[in-house]
Amino acid sequence: MIKTIPFSRLAIAPTLLKGLKAMSLGLFGITLMACQQTQLNFTATQAPSLASFDTHTQLSEVGLIHLPTEPVFNDVVPDGLTLPYQLHRAHSSQGLSNRVSLVAISPSKPFENPDILQFALQEKALSLALNQPDACLETFETRVTLHSINLSLACPVPVNHLYRLLIQFWQADAFSEHAVAAVDIDNIRRQLKLNKHLNAFSGAEIDKVWRDKLLGAAHPYNQSINNQALYDSLTLSELSQLQQRTFAQAKWHLFLEGTEAEEAEFDLKQSLALWQGNTDLSLPTASTKAKPLNRATSSIKQSHTIYLIDAPGSVQTQVRIGYALDDKHLSAQDIPLACRSLAAILGRSFSGRLYYDLREQRGLTYGIYGQCANAPLATSIKFYGSTAIEHTGAFVVGILDHLNLLASTPASEGEIAALKTYLIGEALLTQDNPSQRETQFIHQLVLGLDPLSNQAMNVKLQDLTPAQLQQLTQQAFSGEPLVILRGDVDRITADLTHKLPGWQLEVVKVND
Repeated sequence: MIKTIPFSRLAIAPTLLKGLKAMSLGLFGITLMACQQTQLNFTATQAPSLASFDTHTQLSEVGLIHLPTEPVFNDVVPDGLTLPYQLHRAHSSQGLSNRVSLVAISPSKPFENPDILQFALQEKALSLALNQPDACLETFETRVTLHSINLSLACPVPVNHLYRLLIQFWQADAFSEHAVAAVDIDNIRRQLKLNKHLNAFSGAEIDKVWRDKLLGAAHPYNQSINNQALYDSLTLSELSQLQQRTFAQAKWHLFLEGTEAEEAEFDLKQSLALWQGNTDLSLPTASTKAKPLNRATSSIKQSHTIYLIDAPGSVQTQVRIGYALDDKHLSAQDIPLACRSLAAILGRSFSGRLYYDLREQRGLTYGIYGQCANAPLATSIKFYGSTAIEHTGAFVVGILDHLNLLASTPASEGEIAALKTYLIGEALLTQDNPSQRETQFIHQLVLGLDPLSNQAMNVKLQDLTPAQLQQLTQQAFSGEPLVILRGDVDRITADLTHKLPGWQLEVVKVND
């Protein structure tokens, strides 16, 4: 027998359904309102804590690590030939591929718009790879800084062939619309604009504000990059002129790394013919030792100011805190030692003081690191990381407390020993990587230092005592630190004002 449902019950069902929906929406709305009214509890501050480096093991003690004393690269000065570049050779221990690097350096002043050139050179490499059936172009690397442009190829072919590929990037018509492998100027402009937006999205724009505030807007380093107007209007003609000015400004170095047989087969006369035949520019003279430069002094105003970049809706706060190091407080010889050792003892990832305390002990961050930037016209030390909104004030105070602690209290012998092991071990690992040891060598050339000056630096490091490190800290951190934050200003201002009552808060825009 089939049971019949009364019509009245069928009519009531939609009404009940609508009521249930309304009730659900009401409860959901109340929940949202409750979330919006939730009070954000900010983290309390506490005194810094240090790891113990007192170890008691049954293992035998290991002596100091010593770096090899032989030069990494041998300079070649051929008889009867004047080269437009300084030739450096190194024997490859692997013997699998030959490596050739053509390097432009400018020790006395930064290159003009190197950020634009980097994108242009990468676009040229892509165009060459599409127009030439040469697998070696797939190994192309470019490493661009304000003072150096390094183009490299590593491939199991004769070194002259690799050199021939690299010299194409510096032809007078390399960026001409009539070139065999012409570049897409529209794509270069798009990449420059996209990179600008990506930096804003990722928060990398904080580093631009860092440079502006640290050195001043008129500093050569801030004038030579981030040319927004040129990003928008760049033409092939302007790009070609920029490339040719860079070529004329540069001091040139050619690095050959391969088997002894391949090194011996490098044809110098052929390289000169390619250099002269592929450019309409006069030959630069071979590189000489750079003259001492006037280093920039800090432009930080002694006003106890925290600069804020407003990023509404951010769930974290990016932090940059550090100093410009100059010869007002440190000798020229002590600047690189102080920069390197202080960045490491505080910010060397897992074993640094900041990481141990602010992450491992207090959970204020996923990571905090130290960076030493030693360039011809400025040297700076920076500690950087990100923290949750509710940890902002405690995180900033924690970093500042550690800076003061290192200056006021000597480190233990065990911690100094660990610092030496880390830094000298890092230098040894650098020597095992062809790209890294070449980059380090180029950096020494840019600074106008003897390539073996790293040996002298490591000797000073091995002799470093707790008292000497404390003195370096007091000299390096004698001024006022530059503090820049990027986060939701409305949500972090009250916490910062409460935890740092002696500091002023100033909101800045990235392009100010």
